[in-house]
Amino acid sequence: MKHISTFESFLNEGRSKWDSLAGKLVSQVFKSWIKDWKKGKKEAKYFEQIENDQIEFDLHANIYFGKTKGFEVLNSTGADGRDEVYNKEDDDWEDQTPYIIIDFAINPDWLPGEWSEVYMYLADVMRHEMEHVTQDGKSIGNYRMGKPNEDDTELRNLIELGFLPKYNYLMLPKEVDANLQGLRYEAKKRKISMEDAVNKYLDTQEYLTGETREEVLSTWRRRAKKIGGIPKF
Repeated sequence: MKHISTFESFLNEGRSKWDSLAGKLVSQVFKSWIKDWKKGKKEAKYFEQIENDQIEFDLHANIYFGKTKGFEVLNSTGADGRDEVYNKEDDDWEDQTPYIIIDFAINPDWLPGEWSEVYMYLADVMRHEMEHVTQDGKSIGNYRMGKPNEDDTELRNLIELGFLPKYNYLMLPKEVDANLQGLRYEAKKRKISMEDAVNKYLDTQEYLTGETREEVLSTWRRRAKKIGGIPKF
């Protein structure tokens, strides 16, 4: 393995190392998107291979000027931190470079006025998905000690199929960490409190009831104390 972090360094690294990388990538992606928008393109696509002594992944970040009446973070947005995947056809495991996909869509009539909001959402999503990358990929050194890395595919499928309540998604250990780090970073960028950032996000989750919202918040708060470095909310 290229590098192994101690648990103590894991507790603090999100506030420095990963924030710094996220900020650099957000800036590069955002500038690229605006450049393509000014050229009159219907979509802007950005790709970069990130590989250093700390982390390795491919970044695909795209925005589509259309496809929606407002602004959307498309369902294709996500990350896969695995460094090997099972190939059913060959009945064998094969190497994979971990990757992040960010897909946004916005009504072109909303621009340039809403570019600042796009930037803030990009910051949140970038940091959120980077957290997922560090939850797997042990053999290439991406994984960080103490982070949740158990396979939750079955639970995700049950939630998606409706066999488990939708709010359970927000309490999956991997999603809890990713949401906390993404919202912490967004709050930092917006210069607002963590509490405001969390409430702003949960307000968009229309399936939450008063009771289930409190259950999610309790789960997040317990984990935030364990992680350290997450402002109170």
